[in-house]
Amino acid sequence: MRYSKAAYNEAFRARLMDLYDTVREQARAYSFELRIPEPVKVTTVAPTGSIAKLPGATEGIHPIYGRHFKRRVRFNMTDLEQAANVARFEFEGYDVEPCIYDQSGNTYVVTFPTKEKLVAEVEAMGFDPSIVESADELTLDQMLAFQAMYQTEYADNAVSYTANVPEGLDVDETMAVIKRWLPDLKGTTIMVDGTREQAPYERITEAEFDAYEVTSIEDSTDEDCATGACPVR
Repeated sequence: MRYSKAAYNEAFRARLMDLYDTVREQARAYSFELRIPEPVKVTTVAPTGSIAKLPGATEGIHPIYGRHFKRRVRFNMTDLEQAANVARFEFEGYDVEPCIYDQSGNTYVVTFPTKEKLVAEVEAMGFDPSIVESADELTLDQMLAFQAMYQTEYADNAVSYTANVPEGLDVDETMAVIKRWLPDLKGTTIMVDGTREQAPYERITEAEFDAYEVTSIEDSTDEDCATGACPVR
């Protein structure tokens, strides 16, 4: 199912409602067992950040950032193991450069051309990968509609959600969209693409990804960051 259609799909909404009811029933039963009042709220979508990188999944309920992208991972050069990894990545042909935000010079950035894991999985299932919509293919209205739907049907607590929007959006039009959805939202962040150098992600085309050849990778579950898909230290 396309991300842009899910907010208005009754079967999808019903599935979320069923999941919520299951969590509520379990919370009620466990509270009764402990002889304590049941919790007022039982579901949320917490910020996952680096944790989501372990299984190669997207954070929270976000759409994918891009089907193909550069993933920039920062390494602390004062750590011998990390410094050795940086040297190995550079030898293997990956782009390596000093972090512009660390004036000490102790942080280096390695860039990994990456294919989104979900896209690869959908292709393996025999579907057209275009069904996996990325953030740059969605309007702000579509993204906020998805968050509002998720909070209505499943999350009775806060939802961690970042809407990536392109540069050059009209501020007044953008604010009008936000205000329209604001009564139904909690914890929304609007991130404008291209506003930060050496950003963790940068979209590239499929042709650009293919051009990297040996150094191009797919998202994985490598816990040692050997493929750059797991920047956790």
